Order: sequence, then C-alpha cells, then structure tokens
Amino acid sequence: MQISEKIVYDFGYYERHGVYRYIPTVSNVGDLYRVSKINFTNLQRDGESEPYSLDTTDSEVRVKIGSAGKTMIGTHIYLINYTVENGIGSNYEDHDEIYWNVTGNGWEVPIEEASLTLKTDFNASIEKSICFTGPEFSTQSNCTVEVSADGTKISTTQPLFSNEGLTIVSSFPVNTFPKSILQTNTPQDPDLKVLLILWGFMFIICNLIIAPLLIFWYKKHKNKKRFGKVVVNFDLPQSSKGGRITPSQAGTIDTARLDQNDIVATFFDLAIRKYILIEQIKEKGKFLGIGTFDSYKLTKLKSFDDLTSFEKSLEENVFGTSDTAFLKDTSITYDDFTNLEKENFKSLIEERIYTKNPKAQMSTLLVFGILLFCFGNIILGPILIILSRRLNGRTQIGDELDYKIDGLKLFLKGLDRYHTWQAKNLLFLEKMIPYAISLGYIDEFMEQLKLIKPDYSPTWYTGHGNFFISYNLFSSSMTSNITTSASSSSSGFSSGSSGGGGGGGGGGSW
Repeated sequence: MQISEKIVYDFGYYERHGVYRYIPTVSNVGDLYRVSKINFTNLQRDGESEPYSLDTTDSEVRVKIGSAGKTMIGTHIYLINYTVENGIGSNYEDHDEIYWNVTGNGWEVPIEEASLTLKTDFNASIEKSICFTGPEFSTQSNCTVEVSADGTKISTTQPLFSNEGLTIVSSFPVNTFPKSILQTNTPQDPDLKVLLILWGFMFIICNLIIAPLLIFWYKKHKNKKRFGKVVVNFDLPQSSKGGRITPSQAGTIDTARLDQNDIVATFFDLAIRKYILIEQIKEKGKFLGIGTFDSYKLTKLKSFDDLTSFEKSLEENVFGTSDTAFLKDTSITYDDFTNLEKENFKSLIEERIYTKNPKAQMSTLLVFGILLFCFGNIILGPILIILSRRLNGRTQIGDELDYKIDGLKLFLKGLDRYHTWQAKNLLFLEKMIPYAISLGYIDEFMEQLKLIKPDYSPTWYTGHGNFFISYNLFSSSMTSNITTSASSSSSGFSSGSSGGGGGGGGGGSW
C-alpha cells in the first residue's frame, strides 16, 4: 500500500521543532500476527522537504520531523508518504480486506477532523466499507462513507478527543491481493551467537539423551504390545471399581476424544435400558403440507437421577423441562458439545482412567514436537509428533481397559462366525449395539446381526420400517444435529473496532 498522510497541525503560540508520528508494524489476526514493513519515501512541511529521523524497533517505526535548531509557531502542513508491505488482510476464505487504523489512537491532542480516501491503481472492486471512531476497542461509528469514481472516502462527523482515532475496514473479492504472511509469534532481535550455542546444547540434550530415554520409557510403560496379542473379549467394559463403563466412555477411551458417535450411542444405550423410547414417525411435508417425511420422537420413560453427569447433561440439552423431544428440533451446539466432553472426561478422571483431559496434553506434545523439529531436533521432534497421538494422559488402569476394549472390537466385527453362543443371546447383543456405534463397528455388527436375527424388532425402538434400515436413518439425523467445531473469524467485519487492524499509533509535537 502507498499511503500519503496530510496533517494540518496548529502549534498555537507554543514554540515547537516539528511533529512526530509512530506506527505499529505488528497487528493481531486472531491468534496469529501480521508483521508489516514500512518505508518512508517523502516527508515535507509546507510543500518543502523537511529533515527527519527514524527510530525502528521490532514492533513499531517512529519518525520525527523537524530540526532541533529550529522552532516554529502557528499552523503548518505536513505531508508524510510511506509504503506498507504485508499490510492487507488477504487470508480469509470469502474476502480480502484493508483493515487500517488511519489516525492512530495515540495522539495526545484532539483531532478536529479526519478523513481517508481509498482507491486502487488497478481494477479492484470495493464491496463494502465500514468505519469506527473513538478510543481503542470502541465500536462507535461517528463517520460517513461516500463512494465515488475517485474512490471511497470516509470522514469523521465530529472531533476526535485525545487518544481517539478513526479506523476503516473495506472488503474486496477474495484473491484480489496476494496472500499476506502471518506468523505465530512477534518478531524479536535475538543474539545470533547465543542462539547458535543454545541450539547446539539443546540438540545434544534433546536428540542424543532425551529421545533414547523417551523411546525406552514408552516401550516399557505405555506400548500396547506389553499386554501381548489382543484376544477376543465378550464382556462389557467395567471400571476398576466394578462399575459399568458407558458406551460414550468406551468410545472416548478408544480415541481419547468425545465424538458424535459417542453421543448417538448414548441415545441407543438409554433406550435399551428403558430410560427413553425412540419412535420413528411420519410428518407432513414442509411445502404446503404435501407429502411426508421421516422424523423421530424421543420420550422419557423414567428419571435420569441415577445416571452419570454426562447422561444428565445430555438429557437437559435434548429434553429441557419436557418429557418429549423431536429430533428435528434438537440441536447440540458447539458449546453444548464442549460441556458434554468435559463431563465425560470428568467421570473418566474420577474412575482413575485418565489423569487429565487428553486434549491439552496431546496438543502440547504435537506443538512442542513440531517446534523442536523446526529448530533442528530431527530425532526428538518426530518422536513427540508420533507420541502426541499415543501419550494421551491415560493411566495404567486406563491402558488395561483400552486393551480389553480392543478385544471387544474383535468380537463386534466377527460375532457371526466365531462366537455363535454369544451371538444367539439377544439380550446380550442388544447391550452391545451402543458399543458397536461408539467404537465404529456398527455397520459390521448390524450386517452380522441381520444374518443371525433377520426378524429382530426391538421394543425400545418403534417405527414403520425395517429396523436394520431405520436405525441408520436415526443415527444420521442425530449426527447432523451435533456441532463439534467452533466457527471463528478475526475479520474487521466480524470483530472490528476503533484502533484495530494495521496502521495506528499516534503522534504529537516536539
């Protein structure tokens, strides 16, 4: 960007040498940073070149215009021209934007009037422009936007007091500008020699000492092979205290996270245990009541007071204060899902299956491994990246339970040929359905159950079609109503305010 600032500064009767202006070169973009480079090209006072000095740090550039041996009073016009590299927000999926703090919020003197004209020297279309005024983080808009052939002009409608500024956001079609560069940390000015010595020391410690010790410790204490070959397990998983491990807990132990299948499995589990009834019903079409479509009704049959906190939270999300709920009206938001996951891990920690929520540990190991690899730790870095999926905070009790769950998975995907006596026990098979869902083997399990019990029609699930078809429809419908990821944006249009974006800073006289 080529920026030309025209500042009309009234010194009054106070003798001053000139003005100064400082502009940050680092701006936040969500959790990342955009580092810009600013080059001053021409600085004038009253139409003539004026001496100036620059002071550049890792986070801002400061220019002081004027001469220490010369003073002035009254009104003078300053022209400051500079270019900005990597200052445009072109990292969004649906648009590019210029999010620029025009005046900066660091002026100690009031600003009577401020305006900006934005235009391009190529055929770029500005889709939308908004502006903010006031102190930092203010969302006031005491400003106007005018679009003409000469560009988009944004002007304040009232004076700006000290530490107030004008900020603009203008959007362009995506890919109007080249992608800007974002980084995970702010720039620094490190001592190269110190870094080299530190890197060499860390390389030896991390790769030649810690890495072999970590591999030895993992093989002895955490590798699944220490339990021997996985054998078929016919039993429902139980905790060390003899209590029942729920399907959602089993799925979480297996994958170290809660997912949509674990929640769907809980609905089937509650139905099989006679806490709810799942009914497939026909509803009239949404368009003029023409035709019908499959829907599902959930009915509470008894109190959830004796169930886990996870199951109680799920009940509150779905039923609220009612005893019935329709699946089409049910929505588990990302915040709901996060709370359910916390409740699930809380119960696993109480059972001494996990020491902590594994997300934090796994993410930390992954990020640490990537950073180590980027800094030349070619042995320890990849080891930590691999182990980030395996060192998930499970205890010895949890590892033993995970081994038994692996044996249960063998049964779920091979019950018809090798485990005939278990397969013929219908009550036993019904209890296995939720575990087949949470462990990811429901399709294989149902295919085999259909061969063993082709006329299977459960009492806890009513519908007008074949159960082996309708169960999958319910699962798909329920899954589509569960949101497991959050949407976020750092665009100026979604979270903009005065003082945001690039540019900014402030100035004054000296």
